[in-house]
Amino acid sequence: MDIVKRIEIIVPSIEVNAVLKRFAKVGIVKYNLIGHVVGRTEAGEVLEDWDDQSGNTYILTTCKAGEEDKLFWELQPILQKFGGLCLVSDAVCYRC
Repeated sequence: MDIVKRIEIIVPSIEVNAVLKRFAKVGIVKYNLIGHVVGRTEAGEVLEDWDDQSGNTYILTTCKAGEEDKLFWELQPILQKFGGLCLVSDAVCYRC
């Protein structure tokens, strides 16, 4: 059992590879992707779009406490330019 930071990210699908490159840069190698994410933002509704390049993707990963800021600053340019969401919370991982 490890105490970790749970990181949830929603970004335009076309930016997933850029996000994963930044994960590697800060040493994150484990993650899960869920495509075709729909919802509502301040910009309006994000409807389901089966074109992988124009929808959104949900990315779930974890890191050790204290490493989340480093990842956040790596992701800032993507989030500011293309939009998206990055949530960080405390979690307990039983298989990290």
